[in-house]
Amino acid sequence: MSDSPTFQEPPKSVAVSGKGDRLVTSGFVSLLSVSFLEAANDNLLKQILMLMVVTGGLWANQLGDGTQGIISLVLSVPFIFLSGYAGLIADKYSKQRVIFWVKVAEIPIAICALIGLLLGNFWLSVAALLFLGIHSTFLGPAKYGVIPDLVDNHRLSQANGFINALTNVAVILGSLAAGPLADLYYPTVKQAVVATAALEVADEENATVVAATTTTPQDDYVLVLDPSRQPQRLPIGITLVLVSVLGLVAITAMPKMQPVDPNLTLSFDFLRGHMQTLKDASRPVMVVLMSWSGFYFIGALALLLIPEYRAVLGVSNSSITSLTGLLAISIVIGSCAVGLLSGRSIRPYYALLGAAGMTVCFTIMGIAPMTYQRLAILMSLVGISAGFYIVPLQSLLQYLSPPAERGRFFGTANALSFVFIAASGVLFFALRQAGVPTERMPLVCAVLALLGTIVGMLELKRIMGTNQNGDII
Repeated sequence: MSDSPTFQEPPKSVAVSGKGDRLVTSGFVSLLSVSFLEAANDNLLKQILMLMVVTGGLWANQLGDGTQGIISLVLSVPFIFLSGYAGLIADKYSKQRVIFWVKVAEIPIAICALIGLLLGNFWLSVAALLFLGIHSTFLGPAKYGVIPDLVDNHRLSQANGFINALTNVAVILGSLAAGPLADLYYPTVKQAVVATAALEVADEENATVVAATTTTPQDDYVLVLDPSRQPQRLPIGITLVLVSVLGLVAITAMPKMQPVDPNLTLSFDFLRGHMQTLKDASRPVMVVLMSWSGFYFIGALALLLIPEYRAVLGVSNSSITSLTGLLAISIVIGSCAVGLLSGRSIRPYYALLGAAGMTVCFTIMGIAPMTYQRLAILMSLVGISAGFYIVPLQSLLQYLSPPAERGRFFGTANALSFVFIAASGVLFFALRQAGVPTERMPLVCAVLALLGTIVGMLELKRIMGTNQNGDII
């Protein structure tokens, strides 16, 4: 690959014949549909399992306190260990065929989930989630790597804006659908907690003291299975299977493609593959890769922070969940906005604007007294800034990576992002152990975002050369 220090010389794209200059083509609409349905299914099953392992669920604390952390990890681990191999597959074989066979594999995985949920089998259901994680790992490099082959380079920003926005919509809808489907699967009702108190009663005849017990209603409640409602275990599984079938139907509209490197040798040494990709990357591509991964580090840390504000603000769980939904909706708005504003160009300076916006918002969160309304406004602005940040980076990675290695670059990007997500969990734990209060933790996100802004600004100025308007292509 070329080690050119500027964005001036784009690698040649292996395009679908006759893709033209249109954004709305059958191939791109097919990809949008596949991405939407895949994200919806992943999050639907993940949220169902999360709801079933928390207090009041069918498998409450199945693996001990904090079982939901294990559920989240199950979906993440495949990305760390298999993304490199998935990138090789995407480059060696036709990306369209890779996506097709991944969607074929999703159907038996959904059937496995259906059976596990129908039987109420925790381990079979978790196995289905693990296989869905593996499925998504192999889909990612082919899905993002194929975009430059479906749309013209001038449409990359718009294409990535819409696909990110629609993916976030799917995440929201999948999470929202999980609630009522979980209520059908395991209907619960509140039951008042009663306390047992010992009373000393004197038995004058026998000169002894007898312990008697009474129950006193308390203000606390627990969730128990509702005896008046029959659990409906089929709807969730049927929904998962149906969405999988729709995804397979959607991919049939994508035009056939040729593999970019059919002679590529496959290797299961995932670490060596990532190291080779990083070695082959030019400085601009390396900057994009690190910036991409840094975004997920900050984002994951912010998501861990949101539930902590329940105690700080004294609000309900529903209010905290609404903040997460608001953040996702804001990312949709930001992604669509930056795609439209970019027009027929890739504009890296929008990423700097997004990083600066996150820096300002997190700084205010960390130093100003918070109310729920103020936090909601700031999280909305963080989401919009996040959309402005990630879309140009995603477009740049597609534009700059060589077509014959694009799958491997996105495989490495996925692996790095999940390594950084895991690292954010470690940092959060360390900050908690160090006694850093919740109200000050956003300052850590602010520092990281500021660092990204400064580094990005310096690197962009160096590699843009004489193109002072900051536009690519």
